[in-house]
Amino acid sequence: MIYYPSNLKELPPTPGIYKMKNKTDTIIYIGKAKNLKNRIKSYFQNKKHDYKTQIMIRYINHIEIIETQNEKEAFILENQLIKSIKPKYNILLKDDKTFPYIKITTNDPFPRIIITRNKQNDKATYYGPYPSMGSSRALKKTLYSLFPIRDCKLDITLEKNQPKCMLLDIGKCIGPCIYKHVKKDYDNLIEQLHLLLKGKNKKLISLLKQQMKVYSENLKFEKAAITRDRLIQLEHLIEAQRVAINSDENFQIWSLIKKESIYYILVQEMIEGKLLSQHGFYDDSGSTKSPNNFIEQTYLSYISNYSIKNDTLLCTKELYQPIRSICLDAGLKTTIETPQRGLKKELLTSCIEQTSISASRISQTLLKQNQIQNPLIHLQKQLKLTQYPKKIIGCDISHLQSTNIVASAVCFINGTSAKHLYRKFNIKSVTSKSNDPLSMKEVVYRRLLLCIKNSEDLPNLLLIDGGIAQLNFAYQALQKLNLESKIDIISLAKKHEEIYKLGLSTPLRFPKNTPFLHLCQQIRDESHRFAVSFQRQKRHKIGQRSLLETINGIGKQKLKALYSHFDSLDQIKFASIETLTTIKGINIKLAKEIKKKLSL
Repeated sequence: MIYYPSNLKELPPTPGIYKMKNKTDTIIYIGKAKNLKNRIKSYFQNKKHDYKTQIMIRYINHIEIIETQNEKEAFILENQLIKSIKPKYNILLKDDKTFPYIKITTNDPFPRIIITRNKQNDKATYYGPYPSMGSSRALKKTLYSLFPIRDCKLDITLEKNQPKCMLLDIGKCIGPCIYKHVKKDYDNLIEQLHLLLKGKNKKLISLLKQQMKVYSENLKFEKAAITRDRLIQLEHLIEAQRVAINSDENFQIWSLIKKESIYYILVQEMIEGKLLSQHGFYDDSGSTKSPNNFIEQTYLSYISNYSIKNDTLLCTKELYQPIRSICLDAGLKTTIETPQRGLKKELLTSCIEQTSISASRISQTLLKQNQIQNPLIHLQKQLKLTQYPKKIIGCDISHLQSTNIVASAVCFINGTSAKHLYRKFNIKSVTSKSNDPLSMKEVVYRRLLLCIKNSEDLPNLLLIDGGIAQLNFAYQALQKLNLESKIDIISLAKKHEEIYKLGLSTPLRFPKNTPFLHLCQQIRDESHRFAVSFQRQKRHKIGQRSLLETINGIGKQKLKALYSHFDSLDQIKFASIETLTTIKGINIKLAKEIKKKLSL
């Protein structure tokens, strides 16, 4: 069904996907929606869209929709279409996340500085990324010399004193560990720290001068002297930066380079003459003959995700025209230059050199990743698998003398563990006596059922810990789910490190130094470790519960009430009498008995 901006009222209020097309009938964007009518109409209402969306809307001529049964089905279809068609405005950029950030924590009353390469959605404030780990560590050292805040990992609170360290004794920290009254001064230091990292040096200097004046007027000469020394140190730092670049202008500097099979773009941000951050983006498709599409996607992503000022943009020749066209479309009043001489030329040359270094690093990283995948290629060839084993799930069973039977299902993607896809199971089909093959059938069935229910990619290969019996029962689980033709399955027996495969009368043996055998052993050992770890946790929890059950007056109902309120025995142990008596059935006498028993 085709719709135009003029007849959007006829759109159905159902789940589905929509394809935005231009005048030449080219798909420029694909999206999904729970309610197609509301979602598509929102593009054409007077809302404040980001730059990328503003540009895209100008090129929409008509819209095609495909209705689906539910939102999950729309999500799957959207993913498939984006991967196959790759529309211009469905930006799937690869960001070079190896540059470090300076993080200022916000989850405690006395924040601290952390150097990290991973920017997370944890409400902390991040500055950067910075050109190198060395420059960020040097900056961190400078920051601590300017701002005497804590550099420890202690959980410092406003109520209790914590152990002090040498930094307080030598005047490098104002000591929130034992001096709680410094909270206001500490917050002022953090505010000043933010100003410096934002490049607002003039405001910071003005603030410090005002602070020094207030201290003097209130006869706090020692504090005034400390502020004066910090002011001098800060002015020296700013002066050193100005000497290096000698400019108060703000610049964005863009450079593009092709290294091996990748295109790499580096964007540096110069604020008041200081290199405050840089961002790297790359395309490793290897099939891109012209970088223009990559350039456009990078710039669209940049103006959508980062604050854009009307700064001067310095760039290399091949970037000039594509960026200029997008700026015109977006209505951005950005001055774009390809400098030939002077300071601007030096800045661009420096950026080009850094681009080459960063591109080489990414190229080497991708090469190593390909080398990791080589054992998988050999595994496919040697075992004659039907597909490349990109995703492998390894399963194992663990029990203690036929009790507490549990199972693990670990996951490896491209030869690397994907711990977010690890799963553990309490075995339900085997109760009285251990039966590893039957237990294996259950865990394989339940793990693959989770994949289907959660729209998770199915594994290409199942690696079972055990011999031919475990392999045959695991295969029955595949048959039960009608997946026997979609997933390869093998088992690895530990005694002789033999690989069993369906259809072969004898197991396969390979030299001990075979890379893909090492990978199989790693997956098998990891599944064993994860299963044993879970089994121990289960035994420990049972041991905890049995200790409580020895207390006279605690039965199943009170035990259940305690564990519905507390997560562990330790929490019960350290709970107050008053807290324990809030639990149904627990009186003061019983609460005291619990405390007494758990303190032994």
